Amino acid sequence: MESEVQVRRESEPGKPALAEPTLPREEAPSFRPWRLSTWPARLGLMSLWAVVLFVAFQPGLLSSDSLYMLWQGRTGNYTDWHSPFSSFLLGKAFVLTGSTWPVLALQLLGLALGPVLLLGRVSGRRGWSALGLLVVYCLLPSVWAVGVALWKDVLNAVALLGAVVLLTRGRPGWAFVCLLAATLTRHNAISASALLVPMVVARVPALMRSRGRSVLATGMLLGVLASAPGLVERASGATKMWVGGALLVFDVVGVYAHEPSAMEGSPLVERWRWDAARVRAMYEPRSVSPILWGDTARGAISPAQVLESKEVLTREWLRVVRAHPGAYLRHRWAAYLANLGLASSTDGYYRDIGTYHREIDTNDLGLTLRKHTALHRRLAALREAWPDVVARGAPWLVVALGLTAVGWRRRARDGGLMFCVAASGASYALAYLPVCVSAEFRFYYWTAISAFAASALWLAGPVSPRGRSEAVSPNG
Repeated sequence: MESEVQVRRESEPGKPALAEPTLPREEAPSFRPWRLSTWPARLGLMSLWAVVLFVAFQPGLLSSDSLYMLWQGRTGNYTDWHSPFSSFLLGKAFVLTGSTWPVLALQLLGLALGPVLLLGRVSGRRGWSALGLLVVYCLLPSVWAVGVALWKDVLNAVALLGAVVLLTRGRPGWAFVCLLAATLTRHNAISASALLVPMVVARVPALMRSRGRSVLATGMLLGVLASAPGLVERASGATKMWVGGALLVFDVVGVYAHEPSAMEGSPLVERWRWDAARVRAMYEPRSVSPILWGDTARGAISPAQVLESKEVLTREWLRVVRAHPGAYLRHRWAAYLANLGLASSTDGYYRDIGTYHREIDTNDLGLTLRKHTALHRRLAALREAWPDVVARGAPWLVVALGLTAVGWRRRARDGGLMFCVAASGASYALAYLPVCVSAEFRFYYWTAISAFAASALWLAGPVSPRGRSEAVSPNG
């Protein structure tokens, strides 16, 4: 018997013929490009990015500083030269796994998920802009080539990025925990985390019932952040090495170099047998290393000698700064320009030393980098192909300042979150003006990451103080 759908019914006289019924056709699966602008696509992209970097660079790049911190964490012999908190994380990861890959995994996980969570579920034109932002984020070696190094600077940026994500989710308590962790990673990290404390307070309704209560709460939280590093150092039994001495001796030599007459009557000149020629040979605005770890025949001293001369050095620093403020400011400005990557260099110092760390330094722990793999070689080639301007502090400081201005203008819409995030990155960079003692891009890593975080908040639209995103038109 023929199927009803295959039989054509004859039309009756005076009536139109009935159309032959047809079966619905199954549509073949097709590529829908607009799906690339959705959050699952962004999550997939960043997950792939993190996995590729982990495979190519595990167990993570380690400099001599990283290895020293790893030794401290393994042995429990901490010093105040480096953060005991960061050393603890590295050391315990190694004790548990025999490697440092867990710390690398933690860094990459935070760097991958942070921007995706900040962008949320934006779609349409904003979704395409969000995808473009993430593509730039993934390709720039100023993000990933530093993110695969096991440095306290990267841990600092990951903790701060986590705090921003938690603030957008209305989790002020956990956000403050992240700010506390960030503050414990570096001696100057509070210059970044302090700018986000008002956003923590703003997300606690009980603290916002009066201006006096919010101001008091902000002051108390800032006090916790300021005191936490010292408390951790005492709790861990960290040996005092007086890391601040490196700054003071750098400044004193800098003043001597710019104003030789300042050496007259100096107790340090007699103590360390310095003269004008040796000072000129030692002084390099881009680094304190020639003074503390250089050639002793040219006047170099050791950190132990600096510690032994703490009182004398402190008094001499106060004397030369007061007596020769112009020379001090010229030295500080020259050091800061070098720190930003703006100083001219004939030997490629900033590109070869200050931009990226490319190795796992020599160690007796069996930690090696699989540099022979095709994936590692291609990523290394991509890193070197980019102009080194993307790994200098100055451009990122300019971007952060620009986003700070944008955030200030739209503070009424998002409660000031974008402003505080961008200002956090900018203030962190500017804080190196009075304290920098070497020129490396890693010091500006949070400044770079904060620029992407602030841009993501801009694209995602306003977030209420309780963490709920306001409705945003798909087309912006």
